[in-house]
Amino acid sequence: MIIVRSINSFLMSLLSAAGTLNASAQGAMTLPPNLPHAEAFDPVRLPLSASQQREMVRITGGTYTIGSPAAHPLSSKIAMPEHQVELRPFRIDRTEVTNGQFAEFLNMLPMKPSGTAPGGKVGTSHIPVEFRAVLLASGAYAIVQLDDDQARIGVRDGHFAPNAGHDDHPVTEVSWAGALAYCRWRGARLPSEAEWEAAARGREARLFPWGSAPPTPALAVLGHRTGITQRVGSRPQGATPDGILDMAGSLSEWTSSLDRPYPYRADDGREDPNSAGERVVRGGDATFNSTTERLVSWNRTTYSRSPADGHHHIGFRCSADEDRMPSIRPIR
Repeated sequence: MIIVRSINSFLMSLLSAAGTLNASAQGAMTLPPNLPHAEAFDPVRLPLSASQQREMVRITGGTYTIGSPAAHPLSSKIAMPEHQVELRPFRIDRTEVTNGQFAEFLNMLPMKPSGTAPGGKVGTSHIPVEFRAVLLASGAYAIVQLDDDQARIGVRDGHFAPNAGHDDHPVTEVSWAGALAYCRWRGARLPSEAEWEAAARGREARLFPWGSAPPTPALAVLGHRTGITQRVGSRPQGATPDGILDMAGSLSEWTSSLDRPYPYRADDGREDPNSAGERVVRGGDATFNSTTERLVSWNRTTYSRSPADGHHHIGFRCSADEDRMPSIRPIR
């Protein structure tokens, strides 16, 4: 039986996790409409998302330096001051979430799309009326905008499916709530801004994920026009020492954190999912934020980050508390 939850329990019902969006979020984001409960995450039936979960990389707990130094040539006032944070151990996805993985999530919603259409060409004839507001850009709030020209998930024979050749490319046009929904469905969450930066810079506070060398096309996906993505992990030379890929270039990435000034404080309300405001994205991207100063790992400046919208330059990866990891055994 399909159980439809109230709007005040949207994320909780969708993801079987705590945390909702309430009326205080209006202005920064329009509230999503009622959504049916998604089927539980089943690693046997969902091999792509299960593999992503299994390959999460462990980040050691401890003290990390984040933020921009004042005197560096690439310093950024928005990222100042440089400071230290104490983090508990956590895990983070090795790559950005892909079209194939996000399509698995969409196919767990209690609905069946109609016909066949590639991402970017999905329309009202393909989506049941009660789901149009959350899957199409014409709705007041979408978790993903499948009718946007830059979307790469479409409908094939009554199921959601990536466009040909885009299964392992990073998913685009997912709103902040859509990213949060996918991660919680998987038993994970979005990383905080501090966790994201700590994973990118390491205990040694690297300038870029791979070290101190300036970005090149061999190290990061750079210089693409709008709508062009590449396979996740296609720049292994640009991995962190822990093996995390694509943390500079490719797509910017949603974090859980509200856009509030550094120094970072987890207890000042910026991690409240109920609060209004823009959410921080990190990592630069291949289209709008591909200059060296936007790819440095402390950068907090970006082209656009409205949380209620999908964006063709923003993707995401998930993280999880070390002591709350799902039962899928990680490889590191």
